[in-house]
Amino acid sequence: MMYISWDPVLIGISYLVAFIASFVALDSAGKVLLAGKNTSLFWRFAGGITLGVGIWSMHFIGMLAMRMPVMMSYDLGLTLFSFAISLAATTLAINIAVSGSSLSVARLLLATAILSTGVVSMHYVGMSALMSHSDIHWNPAIVLLSVFISIVASGVGLWLAFHLRQNHKGAVMNRIVAALVMGAAVCAMHYTGMAAANFHSGQHAMAGGVSEAGLSIWVSATTLVLLGIMLVISLVDSHTRTHRLTENLRQLNNQLEIQARYDALTGLANRHQMDSLLQDGLRQARDAGSMYALIFLDLDRFKAVNDTWGHFVGDELLINVVQRINAHLTPEMTLARMGGDEFVVLGPNSSTAQVTELCTALVSDIEQPFYLCGHTLNISLSAGVSFYPDHGQTLHELKLKADTAMYNVKNDGRNGWAIYHVGMSQALSATPGLLQDLSLALARSQFEVWYQPKYCAQRNDIIGFEALLRWRHPEQGILPPAAFLPALEKTGLIMPVGNWVINEACRQLQIWDQAGHSWTLAINLSPIQFEQPDIFFVVTEALRKYSLSPTRLIVEVTESSALKNLDRSVQLLDEFSKVGITVSIDDFGTGYSNMLMLNTLPAKELKIDKSFIKNMSHSETSAKVVATIINVARSMNMNVVAEGIETQEQLALLTTLGCSYLQGFLFSHPLPADRIHVLTDQKTAENKTIPAGKINTNFPAISQKNPA
Repeated sequence: MMYISWDPVLIGISYLVAFIASFVALDSAGKVLLAGKNTSLFWRFAGGITLGVGIWSMHFIGMLAMRMPVMMSYDLGLTLFSFAISLAATTLAINIAVSGSSLSVARLLLATAILSTGVVSMHYVGMSALMSHSDIHWNPAIVLLSVFISIVASGVGLWLAFHLRQNHKGAVMNRIVAALVMGAAVCAMHYTGMAAANFHSGQHAMAGGVSEAGLSIWVSATTLVLLGIMLVISLVDSHTRTHRLTENLRQLNNQLEIQARYDALTGLANRHQMDSLLQDGLRQARDAGSMYALIFLDLDRFKAVNDTWGHFVGDELLINVVQRINAHLTPEMTLARMGGDEFVVLGPNSSTAQVTELCTALVSDIEQPFYLCGHTLNISLSAGVSFYPDHGQTLHELKLKADTAMYNVKNDGRNGWAIYHVGMSQALSATPGLLQDLSLALARSQFEVWYQPKYCAQRNDIIGFEALLRWRHPEQGILPPAAFLPALEKTGLIMPVGNWVINEACRQLQIWDQAGHSWTLAINLSPIQFEQPDIFFVVTEALRKYSLSPTRLIVEVTESSALKNLDRSVQLLDEFSKVGITVSIDDFGTGYSNMLMLNTLPAKELKIDKSFIKNMSHSETSAKVVATIINVARSMNMNVVAEGIETQEQLALLTTLGCSYLQGFLFSHPLPADRIHVLTDQKTAENKTIPAGKINTNFPAISQKNPA
């Protein structure tokens, strides 16, 4: 037997090369999800080529680490052939493993077989490139061990490459650890294979070929150049992507700040901005000792226009109403939209005579017909006025008085205006009888959970449902949450009712599971529920009770709730995420939205508020906000759900923008559990009519007459 020694420095270098190549390959795989089609193809090939070069370089550096009594040379053709084998096997295996949205067992086994076969072939072809007058004798047992190590190393490496694609918090450290493991596995296979070779003492080198010195220079140069180029490209790409993400975040936060203060349809100040302006105006009026007028405006019969001609005509009417109102305002006055068909005029330094003249003109002007979209529309205006300091000193007092005056005008027949006086009655928002019924509703089993489907935009399939609470009142029929949820929260009944909803939703999910449906189910946690100390136990206990996988459940929390107490929110939502429950941020864009802060939350889903969706078809600002939210969320590996879709135009825009999931009345109103089969039956019937090889692009539209 020929005496062989090993150079520890070169052994260390070979491991370092394997580690760097593994890390760059994992990093390239992580960029596949964030890139477009062409760029994604580049990163798949770049990752495969980098890994192939690294494994091949590590192999020949390891061979150079083997010190023999004679100087050896290497056959150039076989050396290049081993290089080609390594590149082809790693590139093909990486492309198979990381290109899909999921990694099936069959794809993993196929990719593992290709990679392990390539690595083993490369190794032993490279060994046969040694030029000598004697053959190498192999130990079959150790050869088989090296093949086994190669298969295990290939499978683990490809599995890591797929599952470490997500660029979540801690992804870099995970890839470093994974690269250390992959590098060790590649080295273990190589040096085990080297140990299987027996060189006889009579063996000596043949003339010709590439010398050890030449091979070392060639391998070093190739490795340094290719790995260096890939590292530079990866760093530049990461820097560019980070800069682009930062810029998108800045633009989005600016847009969301505007959206949070101004109405998307009319461009007027919204309720929040109106309160801020009113506070400033009252402070200035107090300092100057002047009067300040607050005028509440409400359109009469506007709901009939929406119900008869649709929301598009209703929106056009609102825009034209704003134009008529603005035509009568002085430069010092501000018009704001409270929501729906309610408006507010802020009038600094306004006297009673000025307000009288203004309100008379407004009522008269709004009463004139509107000619829109081929229709003649007739509405009227009811207005209520309060003055600082006569009717109150604070924002709340003035708003209450103006609102009371307006409702008295409506009760007196509408189409008029009035200034508040103490004789006006105030309407109660909730009667004692309704509160009494609400307190008994849970015990009387009057609450129901209805379900609204969520569709996958790519596959046009139902992928899950959102659970929504309904109250079947014995006299008033089915009531939506808006009619009773505020009362539930004020009385504290939201806690037991919310816990009941969680359990009932999980019970229904178990029924669907037993029927063979793999749907997900989203449950909403109200702000009070989210602050409930044992909410994590309530949710996980319901999953345990009905033997459900946590991955089937989605917990939806509004952004305002999540950002209220950020430290607790991060801790609680992280607990949900760790057990497999998907965290979704609901109603995004309605508050002081900040994507930078949301990035600290372990959320995997973002639901764009329906107000953006409603306005995006005729509001360039809303459309830009939606597009930016989708792009930024995708950069953060978050799925995006668009809710409140009502028109085909909205559907087309969202599909073009790459929205992940879709939800809204265009597809289906919320339905009780016993009517879900209508959706599935219709979907089955539609699929039967679609020719083989075609994609069904028709979404079902299930109507529901009860309130949604």
